[in-house]
Amino acid sequence: MAKEVGAVVAATRILRFLATHRRPAGVTEVARSLALNPSTCFNILRTLTAEGLVAFDPATKAYSPGLGLAELAASALDGVGAVRVVRPHLEALADRFGVTMTLWLRAGPDRVVLVDRAEGSAMIRIHMSIGQRLPMLIGALGRCMAAHAGLAEEELARRYALLRSDALPPFATFLRQVAQARQQGYAVDTDNFVSGITTVSAAVRDGAGLPVMAISAVDLSARLDRAATRRLGAAIAAAAEEVGRALGARPPAILPAA
Repeated sequence: MAKEVGAVVAATRILRFLATHRRPAGVTEVARSLALNPSTCFNILRTLTAEGLVAFDPATKAYSPGLGLAELAASALDGVGAVRVVRPHLEALADRFGVTMTLWLRAGPDRVVLVDRAEGSAMIRIHMSIGQRLPMLIGALGRCMAAHAGLAEEELARRYALLRSDALPPFATFLRQVAQARQQGYAVDTDNFVSGITTVSAAVRDGAGLPVMAISAVDLSARLDRAATRRLGAAIAAAAEEVGRALGARPPAILPAA
């Protein structure tokens, strides 16, 4: 293996730290957390900011992930064809049901990242930012991902205990919902992840049957009754199955863990 370039390794660690951190961080916090020389850390952050990969807030002197990261991710995904294949389904479902449709890509063993979206024509719409990262087991997408991830119950319990949401169901309830998602092909989360919000998701599986993406709808709970939710769930499950068949010969690449 060729010798690693220290500055590149440090820059990569900084980007991953900022991507998984819950809030913007200053130079001192980044350097201390990663055991980097403060001066070196400052110079790397300044360079990453100049390249658009990191955003700097002069008021708080803090750094956060920049839009350039989302642009790079979108380019990479476009290269494997995942977004091109799924995009028509997102648009069709958003138009048909008037909801916001999202595409989540599995990013390492326990995270997903939002890589595409399509918004419906409703007067009030829910907007989500490309590049947003979530724990893999959160909300409806978590239930459908867990249904096919092949994780032992003990590992599911460990990861589930780390989740934070407005109204997290008991783990036993989560397991029942996972089994239901496995049987019917989609999962529903009403007011648990975020109060007043319903999400409906289905997993896209690769040739080995493992979940690599999730197609999700998000809308106000008041606009989705049980019948509408069932119709939406069935449509999303059908789209996820079709996408899975299209990508089965070449599963989308999983992003490196943060």
